Amino acid sequence: MNKRREQLESLKRKLAAITGAGDAQPADVSRAAPQPVTQPWDRIRASHSALAQQLDQLASSPDFGDVDRARIAHIIARAGHEPAELDRLAEAVLQEQGAALVHPSQQRNLPGPRFAVHNLVAGQVRLGEVIPDHRSDYEVAGDFGLDLDVLRTSLLVIGPPGSGKTRGIAIPVVEHLSLAALTGKASMVVVDPKSTDFAYDGWFDVTIDPLNPTCGFSLFGGSRTADVAADRLASALLPPRVTDDKAYFIDASKNALYACLEPFLAAYERWPTVPELLGLLRADQAAVDGVKSRLKGAGAKDLKALLDTRGRQMQRTADPAASLVERFALLDRPSLRRLFDHPGPTFQMRDLNRPVRVRVSLPEAEYPDASRILARLVVSQFVQITSSSEADRSIFKGLVIDEAGRFVDDYVARGVQKLRSNNAGLVLLTQTMADFPPDVRATVFGSTGCKAVFGGIDPTDADIFSRWFGDQYVTETTINRSATSGVRYDQYGSVGGRSESHTAGYSARRVERARWTVSDIITGVPSGHALMSLARSNGARVGPVLVNLRG
Repeated sequence: MNKRREQLESLKRKLAAITGAGDAQPADVSRAAPQPVTQPWDRIRASHSALAQQLDQLASSPDFGDVDRARIAHIIARAGHEPAELDRLAEAVLQEQGAALVHPSQQRNLPGPRFAVHNLVAGQVRLGEVIPDHRSDYEVAGDFGLDLDVLRTSLLVIGPPGSGKTRGIAIPVVEHLSLAALTGKASMVVVDPKSTDFAYDGWFDVTIDPLNPTCGFSLFGGSRTADVAADRLASALLPPRVTDDKAYFIDASKNALYACLEPFLAAYERWPTVPELLGLLRADQAAVDGVKSRLKGAGAKDLKALLDTRGRQMQRTADPAASLVERFALLDRPSLRRLFDHPGPTFQMRDLNRPVRVRVSLPEAEYPDASRILARLVVSQFVQITSSSEADRSIFKGLVIDEAGRFVDDYVARGVQKLRSNNAGLVLLTQTMADFPPDVRATVFGSTGCKAVFGGIDPTDADIFSRWFGDQYVTETTINRSATSGVRYDQYGSVGGRSESHTAGYSARRVERARWTVSDIITGVPSGHALMSLARSNGARVGPVLVNLRG
């Protein structure tokens, strides 16, 4: 019994290390001494006593919320590397009180009631309650949640329609990232294919909506050079499922884009608009002559020759970049031009290096093909920016993608592995692994550190998760019964009948069995529950854990 208790305590500490949950136990009120209230600014109490006292007074004000506390705690934590930040904070507190160094949106909280419970100082969000189960790593009931370090390893969520992926996991995570952005800790992009799942007032600073383009979106927002821009734009425009014999056309399309972008960038020192780039891709003589006339100095000859290569491509019997040109023409619509060539403020993916909140609303009913191109462009730009050396590692950068299988290609799948070192992560939600292209399924599954699976999934997916969750040893008991018959004699020595005696033998052995069988996952996970396994950026893991997301 003592050994079993030690195992349970060990598992409890293991999950606490992953989820950030503490070993909270009921306190003995009659004996416990009153504990002093700790504040995030206690560490500066000796060196900046006046500032600490001001913050103590603010903390007692009803106007001082958890977002304010977490924002100031984050500023103080960062000030360890930049002491001048504390002086700036002290001046701001003196002038603005609880609104000191507030987020650019001027928000100090989200409007309306919250969907989940958050610990913003620790960066944690509660998802639900652990259901004790002998097949899990955690057999004690308690709170279950995620934190920003767990999200760094990326999260894959698989569940059929109506299972609760959005309400149980995606919305609490998005709400937490929105609050974390108000504290200065995070930035996020949310891809909303239905346009309504995440459309909450006050949750976002920027909404990319082709039907109502109040803010523009840069086709080249994640690129500083023409070759990188050409690769990313071509990957977004062309379909992800391309056989090896068609790879030639992919390369030709990237070369065509580069041959148009590099001379234009040198001539105008900016990226082209949709009509300008389309004119160059179609080798329109007026468009080509306009660029050539502005090319001067050293290198002009080579750039003009580069423009001519696109014309030679088109003169072939079959233009290898014709498919790319026609797909790019899908973006040449009045409302889409207003989005990509917006005259006002324009969002560029490198803006994620500051605490900004972005929602991408996809008008799939009106522009199905253009919506997929936009989504794939957003996803590839995110991976490009967050995996580059220019990424700001002091801020967490999150991308939440609903129906992710349609928007993830090989570049994105391979890029997931690079994100955690730059303090970034993906949350991929989809109905089945079959939604992902066949050549990226294994990469997506293997590179995401955290997994969540709902009941009722496809048997093929259930088999993948069953093998991922592994085996466990169980005790198998075998009962062997035997009967022995004989002759029974009476008191006079005569045969009085026959008698039988029965014996039973017991044997036990340790055998390996799947923790969660395919049948367990499909039919044994209740509605509103999910099996979740988590990982930290340092490699620590726990799972599977059965979580009641409605608890």
